[in-house]
Amino acid sequence: MTGEFRCVTFLSDFGLADETVACCKGLLLRRGVTLPVIDISHEVPPFDVISGGWMLAGAVLYMPSGIHLAIVDPGVGTQRRILLLRSGRGDLFVGPDNGLLIPAAERTGGISRCWSIERVQGEMEHVFPTFDARDIMAPVVADLVGGKPPEECGEEIPLGELNRFPLPAPHASPGKISGHVTLVDAFGTVRTDIPWDLLGKLGDSEIKISSGWLFSIPVGRTFSDVGSGEMVALEDSWGFVSIAVNRGRASDMLGFKPGDPISVELTIPSRP
Repeated sequence: MTGEFRCVTFLSDFGLADETVACCKGLLLRRGVTLPVIDISHEVPPFDVISGGWMLAGAVLYMPSGIHLAIVDPGVGTQRRILLLRSGRGDLFVGPDNGLLIPAAERTGGISRCWSIERVQGEMEHVFPTFDARDIMAPVVADLVGGKPPEECGEEIPLGELNRFPLPAPHASPGKISGHVTLVDAFGTVRTDIPWDLLGKLGDSEIKISSGWLFSIPVGRTFSDVGSGEMVALEDSWGFVSIAVNRGRASDMLGFKPGDPISVELTIPSRP
């Protein structure tokens, strides 16, 4: 099985202020993992499954086939399941059963099979209830890299039993597309789950944004299509509607956070 995969990726909300990430990566090395370990991010806001799931989904499309370890896990140590998913593209995803893995698996061909990882003590002397990432998930990743079949890592479970991503899919109705904020990036750009192609050909139009109040934003192709400090709606680098401020932070101006509902509708300027 090793030949199927070209990398291991790692995403978490652990931060980089302590030894947590290093412990997990060191264990992978101790267990013989020689594939590149790519850090997607360890700065996911704590407990933010929505942002973490969106980051993972945005990254995997640009990765070769791999094994993806993702941990944003408010339920660590509880009876929530630890999952191993196989996607249609052949990738394997290891992480908690809280919806975190779902968008990335769906973007790589959908979930083909899934297993609930058995809590089997590995090489560590103890399995600590507050560090499943190091004591359970990372050893499973190492076993998979080493050729262990997913079927031997746990009990297969029906796809319908999985906890879904916390946000429902965007909904289109006449003149309006409703979705959610999925991520606020380091520049304060507000990213959404509304596909840009649902908006049609905008030309020089504006769009109306609604999230408790209604306001209009000019449409641009780049941030600099508006003046410094001005807001612009544009297609982000993954094909979704985003709201930015040229040389500023849209999140500070709007107060949006991941999970907030947001709707978009077109307003075509009248011609003289």
